[in-house]
Amino acid sequence: MEISMKKNKSLQGFTLMEILISVGILAIVATLLAQVLFTTAHVNKKTEILTDIKQDGNFALDIIGRMVRSAKSIDKCLLGELDITNPNNNVTIFTCDAGRIASESASHPPVYLTSANVTLSSSGGNNCTDSSLAFSCPLAEGQVTIKFTLGQLGVAGSAYESGSAAFESTVRMRN
Repeated sequence: MEISMKKNKSLQGFTLMEILISVGILAIVATLLAQVLFTTAHVNKKTEILTDIKQDGNFALDIIGRMVRSAKSIDKCLLGELDITNPNNNVTIFTCDAGRIASESASHPPVYLTSANVTLSSSGGNNCTDSSLAFSCPLAEGQVTIKFTLGQLGVAGSAYESGSAAFESTVRMRN
């Protein structure tokens, strides 16, 4: 009889308390891991958004800057519109159109300098009523300061999934 009792003692399993503690620790570790994964996904998404915004803004600044440098004259320099005369005597107008920076010329249809994923609108929409696009021409002849802020189009305002970047450059005509 003694042998069978000893055998039963060695075959005993875990107590209920040991199982509950193990499940609790496992739940805490799983929660922490899930939080790390979600945070990483949000950071990656925001990084992608900011990269797109910065690429669009730098592209638009580069195009406007090159065209101003090679322009014959600056015809109109308003808050949200810049008109220049090109070396071939065509007029190019930079303005906000549907929440995007557009370049319009008599010889070409409007060309958007920013993608459809970003907007000049501070409300995140695709209108120009609250556009951040601003041109100013200081006292120095042939000089233009370009300022605008781009943000992601249609974002409800989540801090993790929205982003914006401000752009500014001063360009002087060569001619």
